[in-house]
Amino acid sequence: MEQVEYLEPSLAQVIERIGPQYVTVVEAPHGVDVPVSGPAILDPVLDEAPRPGTLVLLVGLTAGSPDAEATLHGLTGAAAAVVRAGVADAKRLAPAARAAGIALVALHTQMPWSLLHTMVEDAVLLGDSLISAPGLLEAPGRDLGSVPLGDLNALVNVIAETFDRPVGILDTEWRLLAYSAVPGQVNDELQRQVILTKSVPASNAPRETRRLLLTTQQALRFHTGEPFDNPEQRVWRIGVGIRSGPEPLGMLWILEGHERLPEERLVLAEEFARLAGAHLLRARTARDADRERRGRLVGDALDGDAAACRRLGLPRTGLAVLAITSQGQPEHLLDAVATYLDAYRRSAACVLRDHTVYCLLPAPDLRTARDTAADLAGRLAPRHRLTAAVGSLATADTLTVSLRHADLVLTVLRSSGARVATIDEVRPAAALIELQSLLSAHPDLLLHTFTPPAGEETVTAWLEAHGDIRAAAATLAVHPNTLRYRLRRLESSGYDLSTPDARLTTWLRLRLTQPHP
Repeated sequence: MEQVEYLEPSLAQVIERIGPQYVTVVEAPHGVDVPVSGPAILDPVLDEAPRPGTLVLLVGLTAGSPDAEATLHGLTGAAAAVVRAGVADAKRLAPAARAAGIALVALHTQMPWSLLHTMVEDAVLLGDSLISAPGLLEAPGRDLGSVPLGDLNALVNVIAETFDRPVGILDTEWRLLAYSAVPGQVNDELQRQVILTKSVPASNAPRETRRLLLTTQQALRFHTGEPFDNPEQRVWRIGVGIRSGPEPLGMLWILEGHERLPEERLVLAEEFARLAGAHLLRARTARDADRERRGRLVGDALDGDAAACRRLGLPRTGLAVLAITSQGQPEHLLDAVATYLDAYRRSAACVLRDHTVYCLLPAPDLRTARDTAADLAGRLAPRHRLTAAVGSLATADTLTVSLRHADLVLTVLRSSGARVATIDEVRPAAALIELQSLLSAHPDLLLHTFTPPAGEETVTAWLEAHGDIRAAAATLAVHPNTLRYRLRRLESSGYDLSTPDARLTTWLRLRLTQPHP
């Protein structure tokens, strides 16, 4: 198989892409040319070492936190750590960073951690081509030569500064791809909710508005309705469809607010939307390529290649397979699940196999994995009716077992009508399905010296009542003496129910050949 070399961006390139007005390198014991493999969020719950080359975001810590120095000492192997602090305050941690052999970066603005995470992710997806993107377009009155092609976050910040309004870019399914973070600009409640959930609420994403935005490149003024505005006080937005030739790629949103922009500014919004087409196409191509690469590695891991987990940046332990199905088109399901995982910073990866999306999910326990599955199903529920199954906890070497268990859970969920479950929640039903499959493949597996006659209903009721004649007779709606007579007839015809082994194998065969609903 042909190997494609992927060059990771350096720390210097990532810092340049984010912008020195937001972040500053305070300490770099190995220089700023060290490669960055991706972002990671400090998670004391998982208590695991960072992946090599990651840029660790010290969420919740400051330069003055009592455990800040100890935390840095535990990050050996990472490329850098980012702390929210002024440069002068961050320098207090420089000796600890130097001792750990990692760079220390100060985030000296109120940029949200989620936006910084996205910007680092985008930088890694673009690789070492991050800075040199030739042939960039220009919009009237605005030089965009400093915006690398495909850098959606830099683009929305430029647009937001131009209009002095918050800006976002959404895909064709109302999912948020990038949003501006310009100091002094205030988002309304809907904008904050979209940033938090990474999508527009279904009740505020009318189909007609979506159709208009995706079928034209004209700027349209619209409002999203209650509870975010009302007829007495409208919160207006400007939307423009983003296209690549005839193909709709997404939408540009500008939060206009209560004060409308001059009409001539709408033309500029259309120019920005045309410019965004090239950026969005490049960003989508990069993300699709990365998802395809990660999907191949997920497939290798599910097939037993433990080394694939390392190449995915996943831990060797504390993994579970999450299997997801939907009634819709599987390609759309894969895209929706992958977008969810990207948006909510799960260090997970997924692949589509036979109409089912399989994800490798790091989790300290099955409860955590179930919570993730339930949250995913809930957030995608307006557009996808999902069934999500969680296999057993596994290591990189035992993922095939978790995969088999996830498939069993899916089978149980299809028959039960439930939407989310772990293998622990359905273990008895899953075991019966395994035995049923085994019996179907080997029909003589539970063969007795006798064949169940028409009295199998009688035997089943008696066995499931644990030999209680009166309870079994009540189940069959017959007199207890009638049941005793039937059992004697069965015994005389060859049924031996006197030993535990005979009762177990008889019940299994009856239960599996005629399973209860």
